[in-house]
Amino acid sequence: MITPEEARRRRFTLVLSITFARIPLAITFAAVEILLPPDLLRAGIGLLLILLMETSDLLDGILARKYAVTSELGAMSDPYSDSTSRLIVFWAFACEGSALAFVPLVMALRDVTVAYSRILLTRYGRSVRANWSGKIKAAVQAGAAMGLVLSPLVIEYTGRWPQITISWITAVVTAASAVQYVASAFAARGAGHGSPSG
Repeated sequence: MITPEEARRRRFTLVLSITFARIPLAITFAAVEILLPPDLLRAGIGLLLILLMETSDLLDGILARKYAVTSELGAMSDPYSDSTSRLIVFWAFACEGSALAFVPLVMALRDVTVAYSRILLTRYGRSVRANWSGKIKAAVQAGAAMGLVLSPLVIEYTGRWPQITISWITAVVTAASAVQYVASAFAARGAGHGSPSG
C-alpha cells in the first residue's frame, strides 16, 4: 500500500519530470530546425514542439498547486528549464538564420544576471519565484518562437523584416525583464543591512 508520503513523492517527481521535459524537447527542436529544409514539414514539427514546451510550462505549475507539491526546488527548476530550453530554441533560430545572432547572447546574459540576483535573494531569505516581468518575457519569447518557426514560409513575400522585428522585440523585452530581479536583489540586500540570513 502506498503511503501518503510516497504518493506525494510520486506526484512531486511527476511535476518535476514535466518541468525538465522542456530540455529534450528543445534539443529535438534544434535538430529539426537545423537539419531539415525550411518547408511546411519543418514548420509543423517545430510548432508542435514549441507548443509542447509551452504546455509543459503551464502544466507543471498547475499540477504542483493541485497536488500541493510546490517547493523552492520546483521554483528554481522551472526557470532553469525555461531558460535552458528557450536558449536552445533561439540558438537554433540564430544558427539557421531566422533570428539575429545576438538574440541568444542577450538571453544568456539576462539569465546569468537573473541567476546571480536569485542567489542574493536566497541568501537574504527572499523568494526566488518568477515575478511579473519574467512572465511577460516568457510570453514574448514563446510568441516570438512561434513567429520565427513560421517565418521561412513567408520570407519570399515579406523579406526578412518580420524576423528582424521579432528578434529586436525579443532582445529588448528579455533584457528589460532583468531589471526587476536586480532591483529586488539590491532591495533585499539593503533590507538585510549587508548581512545574509542563516
